[in-house]
Amino acid sequence: MTRDNNVYYVHVSQSVAKTATLNVGSTPKKTVYKMTKRIQILVILNFLIIVLSIQTFGQNTLTKEILWTTDWSPDGKYIAIGGHVDALKIYREGNLKLYKSFPVKNTITRIKWHPSKQMIAVTIQMSDEKSFIFNVETNEKIELIGISADGARGIDWNYTGEYLAVADNDGQILIYNTKGVLIKKFVNQNNSTKSITAVDWHPKKNILTTVTDKIRFFDMEGNLLKSIKHRPEDVLLLSVAWHNSGDFFVTGDYGDDKDKSLLQYWNEHGELLKTLDISKGEYRNLAWNPKGDRLASASDALRIWDTKGNLISSGHSKDYLWGVSWNEKGNRIITSSMEQKIVLWNKKAKRIMAIE
Repeated sequence: MTRDNNVYYVHVSQSVAKTATLNVGSTPKKTVYKMTKRIQILVILNFLIIVLSIQTFGQNTLTKEILWTTDWSPDGKYIAIGGHVDALKIYREGNLKLYKSFPVKNTITRIKWHPSKQMIAVTIQMSDEKSFIFNVETNEKIELIGISADGARGIDWNYTGEYLAVADNDGQILIYNTKGVLIKKFVNQNNSTKSITAVDWHPKKNILTTVTDKIRFFDMEGNLLKSIKHRPEDVLLLSVAWHNSGDFFVTGDYGDDKDKSLLQYWNEHGELLKTLDISKGEYRNLAWNPKGDRLASASDALRIWDTKGNLISSGHSKDYLWGVSWNEKGNRIITSSMEQKIVLWNKKAKRIMAIE
């Protein structure tokens, strides 16, 4: 039996056919016909058995799904994880044991804990469900209206926790209060529905920074304050993280076959300070520790940087990292990955434990 393009062929040798003919007695033609039909039936049955076996094997070796995002609760007790696994999962920080699992159809693209309350803001795409605010204590779910039917990828609470910004896949920016009431809605770019990949509030002002093909700054009313093309090539940006001082921020982009992925440091006015291109993969997410002296980046490895863009340490990963977050003490990092792995690291990017 051979296999070609998922079609299976069964070959009966000439010697087998000849043997069947010799055993048929005085009416060889009629008996050969019956034996051929019997062989055909056996072939079909064997084929069905093989197909069912392959299907069963496939079910027992499930494809790993991407865990897009992770975030540590502000009190350090819980870690939220989301991705293409049809659930928002919350783990206990000490042993990574599952604390709660909340069903969510399709892909969670980003999650963000409220800075002081037990609430998680969640964006979704490729789903009939809406992005939402989830109360971890009461299990209350507040759906967020007005977001693109294609979902969203950017979400962030402002520095006071009073406002929630969502950046969606139609190029819209929406601002809500903690009760999920829509306060303001405006576009990232006129006459464009280009998806926004990330959004980050200034740590001390109600100013928003979005990233797509460019870096853009907006006030609460939706006025465009500044727009920056981050490199000569047309390369998509994926991540942005303001330093808690408000003096500078960092962006990470996708890169492509010709151009390396860039990690870039910018001052508060949008002037480029430093560019780094050592990663072999895109910079999916960035996170500053609470003290503000270390930046963690998720790409082909976990890398730890200082405020000047110097590489301090690096942790090897067998697959690409997508989500990254620090605990409240700044001595632990959690990552989520392309192959559904959750890894706990110390502040020097050394593995402590992992679950799949």
